[in-house]
Amino acid sequence: MYKSLFVTTVLGLLLAADVGCKEKKETETPTDEDSDEAAPKKKGVSEANEEGMIASTPSGEGTEGGEAPAQTDMDNAVAKEDEKKKRPEVKEVCKKKTTGKGKAKKTENVCEMVDSDPKLTASLGIASLTKGFEWGMAPDAVITKLSESTAKYYDDQLKEAKNPMDQDRLRKEKTAELNELKKGHVKFASSTKHKWGVSLIQYEFADDSGEEMVWIKEGNKLRKFYFFKDNSLWKIVYAFNKEKWPDKDYASVVENSFKKWFGVNPAAKTKQDPKTAAVLLRYHEWLGEKNEKVRSFDLTEVHGIIMIAVIDGNAEAAIGERLPNMKGDHAFGGDVGDVLGGSDVVYDENGKIVEGKRKEEPPNK
Repeated sequence: MYKSLFVTTVLGLLLAADVGCKEKKETETPTDEDSDEAAPKKKGVSEANEEGMIASTPSGEGTEGGEAPAQTDMDNAVAKEDEKKKRPEVKEVCKKKTTGKGKAKKTENVCEMVDSDPKLTASLGIASLTKGFEWGMAPDAVITKLSESTAKYYDDQLKEAKNPMDQDRLRKEKTAELNELKKGHVKFASSTKHKWGVSLIQYEFADDSGEEMVWIKEGNKLRKFYFFKDNSLWKIVYAFNKEKWPDKDYASVVENSFKKWFGVNPAAKTKQDPKTAAVLLRYHEWLGEKNEKVRSFDLTEVHGIIMIAVIDGNAEAAIGERLPNMKGDHAFGGDVGDVLGGSDVVYDENGKIVEGKRKEEPPNK
C-alpha cells in the first residue's frame, strides 16, 4: 500500500513539473519578435503625414454631391453621363428670311440647330462640370472634397508607378498640392490688405460682406475659384488658359466645346455703360432648370484666358450680378495673378507682395 502510494506521488510530481515547463515555454516570446511588434513601421518623409493633410470632414459636411473628379474633363464627363438622363434631341430648323429692299430684296433659307429642351441640357452640363459640389456647401466641406479628390488622383497614379523615383516624385507632388490647397482659403476683409482687388476676379466678391473663396490650380491650364456668401457656396469660376485650346479663338471654343457641354442655344448677352450705352462686355449665357446659370467670357486679349462662371441664380438674385473685369488696367502676379502672368510683382496667398517690383514706366521722350 505504502509502495503504491509512493509511486503515485512521484508520478504526480513529475507530471506537474513537466506541465510547468511547457506553460513557461508557451508564454515566453523571442526577443527579436517582441521588438518587431513594438517598433512602429517607419514611413517615408513625403508620406508621413499625408492622411493629416486631407481635411477632416465636419459632421454633416462634405458628403453632398458624391465624389468630385480630380481633373476637369468635360468632354469625357459628357460622354459618360447617366443614360437615364438622356440629353434632349437637337434638330436643324430652317426658316425663310428676307433681306434688302426693292431690287436688292432677296429671300433665303436660314438654318440653325435647335435644342428641344435647352434648360434640361444646360442642367445636365452643369451637373457634369460641378460634380461633387452643391450650392450651399461650406468652405470646409469644399476643401474636404478637393483634398479627397486630389489624394485619390495621386494614389491611383502611385498604384501604377513601378519606379521608386516616380513614386517619390508623385508623393512629393501630392504633398505639395495638398499644402497649396490649405493656403487657397481666402476671407475677403479689407483689414487683411489682400490684393485680389486688382486681379481677374476683382469683381467677383465684396470685402467685409461675409464672403470667402477657395481656389485651386489644376495643372498649368486651369484655375478654379469657389465663392461663398455667409458660409454658403454660390458661384464657381473656371479660368482656362487659352492654350488649353491651341489654335482656336473664343468663337471656335464656344461652338466646338461649350455648346456641346451646355447646349446649342445660349443667349448672347451684353453689358453696357449706363451713361453712354457703349458695350463693355459680350458673353454667352445658358439657363438651367433650377435657375442655375453658366456664363462664358472671352478674356484672351486682357488676361489670356477663357472663363466659365457657374452661378446659383437664386443666390445671385439676392447678392447681385457680378461680371469680370475687361479693362486690364492693373498689373499683378504671384498667386493673385498666376493665371495671367505678365508682371514681376509677386503676391502670396494673402495677396501681399513678397518679392519683385512693379514694372517701370518708359521714360518720356
